[in-house]
Amino acid sequence: MNKLLLTGLFWAATIFAVYAQNQNPDDSLIKARYLVSENRYENALATLENHLLSEDDFNIGALTMGRALSGAGRYEESNDWLQKVTGDEAAEAYYFQALNYLELNNYPLAIQSMSKHLADKNHFSEKDLRLDKAFSKIENDRSWIHLWQTEWYSVTEKQIAECEYLLSQDLPDEAKTLADQLLIDHPDEPRAHFVLAKVYFLQKEGRLFNQSFDHASALAVSRILLDEMLQFAMDNKIYEKANVLASGLIRKDPTNPQYLITRALIRILEAKEAVALRELEMIERAGITPAELYYQAGRKIAVSKPEQAEVYLTRAIETGAMDDRYYFYRGVVRSRLEKAELALDDFAMSLDIYPRQPELLIQRAQIRFDAGDTEGACHDWKKALEMGNAKAADLLYKHCRSID
Repeated sequence: MNKLLLTGLFWAATIFAVYAQNQNPDDSLIKARYLVSENRYENALATLENHLLSEDDFNIGALTMGRALSGAGRYEESNDWLQKVTGDEAAEAYYFQALNYLELNNYPLAIQSMSKHLADKNHFSEKDLRLDKAFSKIENDRSWIHLWQTEWYSVTEKQIAECEYLLSQDLPDEAKTLADQLLIDHPDEPRAHFVLAKVYFLQKEGRLFNQSFDHASALAVSRILLDEMLQFAMDNKIYEKANVLASGLIRKDPTNPQYLITRALIRILEAKEAVALRELEMIERAGITPAELYYQAGRKIAVSKPEQAEVYLTRAIETGAMDDRYYFYRGVVRSRLEKAELALDDFAMSLDIYPRQPELLIQRAQIRFDAGDTEGACHDWKKALEMGNAKAADLLYKHCRSID
């Protein structure tokens, strides 16, 4: 982006700072939801402290409050809020209630909450729930085992899950055959059309991909499916479709920060500078700064385009924001680019801002070890272990016994 855009961003930040104390309720809720998504729970609670929930945003607001309280370790208060959630958000509320009861060691209520989640039409996929490590502590509980003996998922859902499994095993033809069979009996099943879209994308059948993807999007009612489609479009850089999906989801859920951020990211990644500036100004009102957008953009393309990711993360830092995450992630990207010394500088700066980062120490230790600095690497692994990182114990045992 050019200097004109950066100047515009500066003035946008200055103008909106004047109005920061007069944020409307939607802006406060957007900010709180964003803070929860970044695990900044105390900040989210402070944002929600004087927020009056309207009838329109009550369910989303109560869910956000519940998640923030849970993240802050206030599990009983969290459940008080989560129990107030109804409608399309109820399934997610039941899920977080189950997690809270696990933390409170009340396994019967955890299982009861999970049964409510599974009975809701908006329940999460079986694969996602079975892989959730939070429930490993009760995986041998008889009531938990009995819970999964119930057929919570429909035949169609199970067939879609089989399609997804076949795709994950690089068997697109088999997935297509199963999806085609499903559509004979259920021609308006959006997930089956989405499976076909994925198959056609892999086979580089552009016209058929567009037809199936658009058909799935038009039929989709579930926000969970639309989220998956948006993520697919972003991951595969199909920005035109991602923009349509993000805009539609914003109309459904106007205070969802991830949809707003994603739409702004699309503008940045497409290098549509004038439009990007307008998007940035919109979310600035909710307290999500341009620096955050550059940070999110850098994270988004860190693997596929590390050179450009470094540019975006540098821009985030150049706004003057002293944020440990920006330096940490730029260090990760620079490590991938084999810029070891610059990566170490970024890690050091991140630790200066926030010292308790065991994952960062693991990353830095690897760079030091690869450079032949075994003593420095062992020092970092030891510190990471002291901070509770179990992975560090194996690394210390493997590489550092001779030093001790």
